[in-house]
Amino acid sequence: MLTAEAPSAAGAGALLSPRYVLTCAHVVNDALGRRQMDIERPTRSARLEVMVRHGAERHRSTARVVVWVPPRRSPGSTWGEGDLAVLELDEPAAPSMRPVAWQAMTEGLRVRAWHGGGDAGTFADTTIKAADAWYYYADAELRGASIQHGYSGGPLFREDDLTVAVGLVTNHVINDRPLSDRQVVRRTLTVPWQRVREELDRAEAHEVIAEHLRAPFTDTGHVPDGAVDLLLRLFDSTEQLKYQAGRLAKKLGLHLTAEAPGTAVLPLEEELAALLFTEGRALATLAELLTDVVGEERRKTLDRLVALGRTEEGVRLLSVGEHQRLLALLTPVNAAHPRLLCQAARHVLQLAHRLPPWVYDGTLADARLAAAVDDLDLDSADMLPPLLRLVVFLSSAVADKETRKELDAWCDDVGRRLGRDRSLLTDCRAQASSWAKSRRRPLTRIVVDLSRNDPDCRRYTCHIWRVREGRAPEEAGISAGPYTAEEIGREIHGLAGEHANGGEEPAPWIDVVVGREQLDVPVDGWTASTLLDELAALGISSPAAEDSPLVLGAQYQMALRLREYSGDTEAENKRRNLLAHRWAAGRTAPLVIKEDTDLRVLLRAMTAEYSDVSWTVLHGRPERRENFLAVCLARGVPVVLWDREAAHPDHARRLDDIVGSVALSDLPEAVRSFREDVYYGARTADARPAMVWDDPGMALPTPPDYGDPPDALTNSGRMAAR
Repeated sequence: MLTAEAPSAAGAGALLSPRYVLTCAHVVNDALGRRQMDIERPTRSARLEVMVRHGAERHRSTARVVVWVPPRRSPGSTWGEGDLAVLELDEPAAPSMRPVAWQAMTEGLRVRAWHGGGDAGTFADTTIKAADAWYYYADAELRGASIQHGYSGGPLFREDDLTVAVGLVTNHVINDRPLSDRQVVRRTLTVPWQRVREELDRAEAHEVIAEHLRAPFTDTGHVPDGAVDLLLRLFDSTEQLKYQAGRLAKKLGLHLTAEAPGTAVLPLEEELAALLFTEGRALATLAELLTDVVGEERRKTLDRLVALGRTEEGVRLLSVGEHQRLLALLTPVNAAHPRLLCQAARHVLQLAHRLPPWVYDGTLADARLAAAVDDLDLDSADMLPPLLRLVVFLSSAVADKETRKELDAWCDDVGRRLGRDRSLLTDCRAQASSWAKSRRRPLTRIVVDLSRNDPDCRRYTCHIWRVREGRAPEEAGISAGPYTAEEIGREIHGLAGEHANGGEEPAPWIDVVVGREQLDVPVDGWTASTLLDELAALGISSPAAEDSPLVLGAQYQMALRLREYSGDTEAENKRRNLLAHRWAAGRTAPLVIKEDTDLRVLLRAMTAEYSDVSWTVLHGRPERRENFLAVCLARGVPVVLWDREAAHPDHARRLDDIVGSVALSDLPEAVRSFREDVYYGARTADARPAMVWDDPGMALPTPPDYGDPPDALTNSGRMAAR
């Protein structure tokens, strides 16, 4: 959960349903910039930024408070009661983002919590020790991570079953209470789920409760005829049926009423049948659990049961495990080949009655991967379902051999679970191989390596490479110069046009590689072409037209990239490792560094609480920004944004339209659009946003040896001579 002003997580929360998030009231106060113990309910207009994470999925939304249980004093408790809030998301999470499953908290449970920032490495383990009048106390051993600021409001999951939570983290026992920090090192206050339920009832949060506490699977209206009989024929005994039903429920994060004596409404086999045809991935998950344990005769029965699901709306092709594994594989594939998924989908689905709209987009943001998979995640009468064919085609075209092997293994496992003959996959792979060899690889990047050629900054030495998807960079075949800024701008624009992507794909990304002393080069403002040039290229002669420049930064997504920060190889390798770590950490909220930021504090914070920050925004006077920029780059921050023309702290607001609510993945286009409005007159603004964007997944060509005489050894030559 994020505030509108601060870049770090104010706390954590638990997804109750696609619409509702449970957290602590003091976390909401912190996120809104209020005193933590404020009891006044936030206004309806107050909005918080929330990031919901589920495996590889990310869902960013704003939210408002709909249930408010402020902290209150209690005569039976040292620490008081209450301190709960329920938020309603303005954009509900996807159905695939499963809400938390709950059970009552009891003493002795070992539980695990995560920081609200979402980093998987922030897990902290503790043990529920004793109950107070309202809270439960949890104590942790002196090893691993400790629960601290940023964990409040987050669910406590059972360590032996991370699909089930038992309560919320609410606070750490601090030293202004009866126990000092020497007496209590890692004691945490927790709110048990049973108290949360009581408070929601008391607050009359009927809609929240109804949406979270899904009714038992008693509606048999969607169960096809014969499904219960097929279920009974799958198992030798009631005990075996009960065992497999329990395994399935655990995989889905659910509990069948038949497991709890006195609560069952239907016989187990009928409740299980209702679950299989109500919960989207239940049928596929049961088939996955049974594939390797049933004999040939029962396998036929299982196949008949699965076939019944093809006629039911909402029954998914993939099991829970298959779905999670696929998303984990597609994320790096999409990063390395940003246009491949849409290209392959257009080919595989060309005969489909209706194509999902995203196949025409050219690229697909990581945040939309799960939704794209869901569009195709349906079983069908096809011998090979479209989703399985799509993954086969993706495998045929990816560059990395290990990734191909993993995608092929996923296809083999799903095909075997579906009972498909291996020859079908063999035929599909042959078709995919032919397609991969003939497909057009779009121009994805133009890499421009710049170095000032004279002290007056009028001319530059320039090396340019073209990068096509899945291929090594190719030299553009032009001399090193020197060139003027306008000559370089026109050369870049000409290369992009010469190797145009035919309108199907986005324009290439422009990587401008410079030394650390040349980050002030205003390359985004260089002229790429003029209006009259563009008209002439179309065969249009218009003397009356007013000529105007077309600017690189307005035409293309582009950013600066640092050639190296340190000439020391060991130090530079360490910086590059930090950069890769920050990029992989996935913390996409910006750290805003203001004029009055203390450099000493910033240096320490970059190795402590901000060690996973991947995006910073710099404000203040030029001399202050220069120091901030040096710290960020030295500490391996991959993305840095600043206003090149800002001369005063008050100028910080000029970047508000970019920074305000833009996700990191959308930042390059937001910056390009901003520049377009500024340079072409749609926006009156003095801001000139400059950006460093250093994605470790976008490899750079071997840089030239600046300053060496013509007969000097190249970098590769030096390596060979050692």
